[in-house]
Order: sequence, then structure tokens, then C-alpha cells
Amino acid sequence: MLRIRVGLFFGCLLLIIAAVGVVSAHANLQRAEPGPNAVLQISPPEIRLWFTEPLEPQFSRIILRDSSGNVLNTPASFVDPVDAFQMTLQPGELPDGLYTVAWRALSAADGHPSMGSYPFVIGDASLLTGAAAIGDDTIPVDGTLIRWLNLLSMAFGVGSLGFLLFVWSPAAPQGNLTIENAIRQLLWLGWLLIGLSGALMLLLQYSLATGNPLLTGINGDSLNALVAESRFGHLWLTRMAMWVGLGGALWFARSDYFFYGVALVFGGLIMITNSVYSHANAAFDLTASVASDFLHLIGMVLWVGGLIAFIRVLSPIRRQFTPAAPLLANLVARFSNFARVAVAILIITGLYSTWLQVGSLDALLNTNYGRALLVKIILVFPVLLIAFVNLVYTHRALESGQENWVQRFRGLLGVEIVLTLAMLITVGMMTSIQPARSVMAERAANPPPPEPQPIINVISANDLVAELTISPGWIGENTFTLKLVDTSGNPINDASLIRMRFESQVQNLGESELRPTLSAEGVYTITGANLSVPGEWRIRTTIQRPDVFDTLIDFRPTMDVRPSGSTPVPLLPPNSPLPNRVIILLVAGIISLAIGGFFLGENRARLLQSSAFLAIGLLIVGGLFLMSAVQGVSSASESAAPPAVTESP
Repeated sequence: MLRIRVGLFFGCLLLIIAAVGVVSAHANLQRAEPGPNAVLQISPPEIRLWFTEPLEPQFSRIILRDSSGNVLNTPASFVDPVDAFQMTLQPGELPDGLYTVAWRALSAADGHPSMGSYPFVIGDASLLTGAAAIGDDTIPVDGTLIRWLNLLSMAFGVGSLGFLLFVWSPAAPQGNLTIENAIRQLLWLGWLLIGLSGALMLLLQYSLATGNPLLTGINGDSLNALVAESRFGHLWLTRMAMWVGLGGALWFARSDYFFYGVALVFGGLIMITNSVYSHANAAFDLTASVASDFLHLIGMVLWVGGLIAFIRVLSPIRRQFTPAAPLLANLVARFSNFARVAVAILIITGLYSTWLQVGSLDALLNTNYGRALLVKIILVFPVLLIAFVNLVYTHRALESGQENWVQRFRGLLGVEIVLTLAMLITVGMMTSIQPARSVMAERAANPPPPEPQPIINVISANDLVAELTISPGWIGENTFTLKLVDTSGNPINDASLIRMRFESQVQNLGESELRPTLSAEGVYTITGANLSVPGEWRIRTTIQRPDVFDTLIDFRPTMDVRPSGSTPVPLLPPNSPLPNRVIILLVAGIISLAIGGFFLGENRARLLQSSAFLAIGLLIVGGLFLMSAVQGVSSASESAAPPAVTESP
């Protein structure tokens, strides 16, 4: 039975290697016309967006909002029938003002939704001040909870199964019906949760694809189209078919232990559908990254699920076995044996994923994805400390027959489970939003508009103090705020007329005039585009008040053109290799092979041992890392080679 299970496991790994080759990246925005923060003089005839993947027309759209956030009534957007990478909106004639392009795209290649927005303006460039740039990494609560439940369900359903096969069965070859029934309860609970989380994942995907809140506005035709015609739908159908197979295998395992091995394979296939629908499938080295994600998921599920199963069987073991310490010592030793390999897998694949999805300290600290990862890393340390205590002190104490350590062990397990469940929540957060590297790339490609640079002049004349503020402070339309107070600091509210006459000191443009009015205590404001060219200006201001001589003040601001802000950094073309890719892959591959070989040698190559079982997976992923590195070196050599010279006859 175990030999068959090993064979099925290798078949499972071959399936993932074959499957990930056809999976593509997210449909991210590659280019837009008009672009983010564009300043136009006339209304654009169309808004056209280019994406990195072909789009699902039924679930992709563009909407246009005005400066108040209201959705404009425009013709429906459409995906180009010739080039499915493009989506277009023809808004009609638009008046001057600030507009926001909001788009939602569903990739036809892998079913991943993506969304974003960016501003552009027609007419006055200063309206862009403070407008939001493209990119959003807000953590959705519903998506986080559903993905957390999805991970938890696999821990119950597949991790408990690993505990039964790799820990309990070898430690208690004679078996015990009461304890095995307790584990079976976890398995069936996990099976139900996998089905429930699968249904919720479908509803979540429908919500993301349509933009409707979860569980509202569900249309049967649209839901059927999502399942039948999208990449996500095909993966979801595969997952649900494997879920039915898992239930059948658990049912037959009641009378034939062999079917637990079959159930393990079905559980592995369910996890494969999770990995090929993850952030890892957007990487250039597709097979290596998705295989690494799959192995990371296996290590996490076996570890967390094993902890849950362990605490479930503690009470029955204490009732069924007297003394309980020797059996528990054996269980702790076997669980710690494969948990060590699982931890090594989590560290290696986790570091690779951090480089792949984060890439820099700035991204780690300044994105929600990075901050969630940071919390996960912080939680890992106490978990590893507890695991070390159980491996060294708990095992030795139980092996020596100290029954008082049974209760201590229960407490340590409880704390470890709480911490690992919290870690799963952070994973749910990270899988619900864009990776940190993508967010930082979008921020660099679409920098925010420059901040205002107000010009402030303060002049005293007669019995008053006048403070003029010009905002945003560059040529074009500005708001002029004139604050008047007397010498005691009291606001002056009785100005009957204020005339501001504008005259350029560098060009003969003639004079223009504005008349600000009272807007607050001692504050007079008006907006105008009178400062139209760079250089020094004179603003001759006449202030008329009842029973007081007119006050004449000359303000002399120096105007400049609107600053361009940060220079946009072009997005990398789709599926471009990341910097230092070959070095990272080489290091990850060598470390994976070294650690995997160590654990395999430690078990004297006994492939049926649980730790050797995981070590083989580490060896396979390490090999994939090295293969990708070799391909990277070959590609670099080919691109660097000089063109061949053909001699003339």
C-alpha cells in the first residue's frame, strides 16, 4: 500500500509540472491612452487600455467617474474583437474637468481578476493635485476570510490525513479504533470544509469578476459563464471533481486502509489547483515558482494539520493508554521528524517567494502585502521556539515516563496552533491582494502628481497687514487668498472693494484684473488663470474700506511652470525575468538539493519514511530551480552573442 502511495505521489508531482506550463500571469495594465495624470486640451475620442493577458469580454469593463466620484453615463466599454489584450471606452464629448478611469479585467488565460484606476484632466492641470494614482492594495475582509478558510480546510482534510499515515500508523501499528475514529472525524470535517470553501471561492471570484458585493446581484447566466468559459471555472470544476474523489476515497477507507493513500493523492491534487491559481503563476520561471508554491503549501498543511490532529488525539490517548507518556514520546518523535523537513521546506520556499513577490525592503515595509508578510515572519519565531522545546525537552521528558509533561505538551500545542492559525490569516491577506513587487512597479510607473507649492507674500502697509497666498503656485489657474488683519491682529472684514491687477514683468501682456470677495473672517478669495507665463509678476492690489484711505500694495511673486513630479518608470514587458534571477535560482536550487539530500540520507534513503517523502519533494523543486537557472544562463549567452558575419563569395 505504501509503495503505491509513493508512486501516486510522484505521479502527482508530474501532473503539477505538466499543468503549470499552460498557466499565464495576471491581466495587469500595461499601457493606457490617455495615460495616468495626463493633461488634455480637448476631450479624448476614446480611452484605450492595453493588458498583459487576453481578457474575458463578459467580465471586463471600463467606467468613467467625474470629479465628484459619480459614474458617467457613457456607452459600454468593449474588448477589442481582433486583439483581446485591448479594452476601449468611447466616452463622447467631455467638458473640462478631472476624470477617473476605473477598470476591472478578468484574464481569459488564468481567470485572475485585476482592477485599478487613474486620473486624467481636461483643461486645468492643477485639478490633478491630490488625485489618486493607479494601483490598490487594500486588504478585503471577505477575500481574506474565505482564503483563510480554504487553507484551514486543507489543513483539516489533508494535514490530518498526513498525521494518520505518517505519525499515528507507524507509532501504533496495532491501531486503536477510538483514536482512529477521532482522526476520521477531523478528516470528514476537513472534507466538508473543503467543499464549503470551494463554493465560497466561486462566489468570491464571481464578486471580483463582476464587481458586486459578495452574495449580492448573482446572475445565473453570468455565474454559468464564469464556470464554463473562464480559466478559473475550469480549475474550480477540477477542484470539485477531486473533492468528490476525496470523499469517495475516505468512504472506502473505512474498510480498506489502502484508500487513505488514494485520499492523500486526491488531497494533493486539490492543493495543485490552489497553487496554479496563485501569485506564483505570474512568475517568469513558471514551473519552478508554482512547484515551489505547491511544496510550500504541502509543508504548511502537513504541519498545521498535524498539530490539529495531535491535540485532538491527546485526550483519547490518555484515556486509552496507561501510561500514556511512552506512546506520546513516539508520536512526538515521528511528528518532529517530518516537521523538521516541513519547516526547512517552508523556510527555503518562503525566502524564494519573498524575493519573487516582494523583492525589496521598501516593498516589505510600505505595502500591505509586505506588512502582512512581516507579521507572518514575526509569528514564525515563537512557533519555531515551541517546536524546538517539543523536539528536545518534551520528547525526552515523555520518553523517560514523566506523565506531568503530557499536560504541558497540551498547553504548548495549543499555543502553537493559535500562532499557526494567525499565520494562515496573514497568508489569506497576501493571497487576496497584489504582490508587493507589482504594487511598487505600478507606483513607479504611475507616480502621483506633484504637491502644491504655494507662494506666500506678507506686506505691511498703513494700518494693516496683508498676506497673499497663491496656490498651487505655478503658472495656470491658481486660488488667490488674501488675509487682512490690523496691527493688533484683528481680522478686517469691511473691505468694500479689493482690486488685484496682474502685470507680467518679463512680457508685454497688458493687465488683467480679479476682485476677491470675503469668504471667512478677514479672508478674501478668488480663483483665476491670470498668472499665465513664467517669471516675475506684479500684482497691484488696491484695498478700499469705508472712512479709510485706500491702501495700495504691490506683491511680486515669481512664477514657474508646473513641476513634472517623479519620472515614470516603464513597466517591464509581460513575463520578463526579474533582476538577479539566475543567482537566486542557483542559490535556491543548491540549498534545496543539499538539505533535501541531507534528510534523505539521514533516513538511509528509506523512501517510505515521512521525512524522506518530503525530502524527495525538496529535491525535485531544487532540480527545477537549477534547470531554470541553466535556461537563464543559456538565454543570456544567446542574447549577448554577436551576430554571425556572412562572408561575401
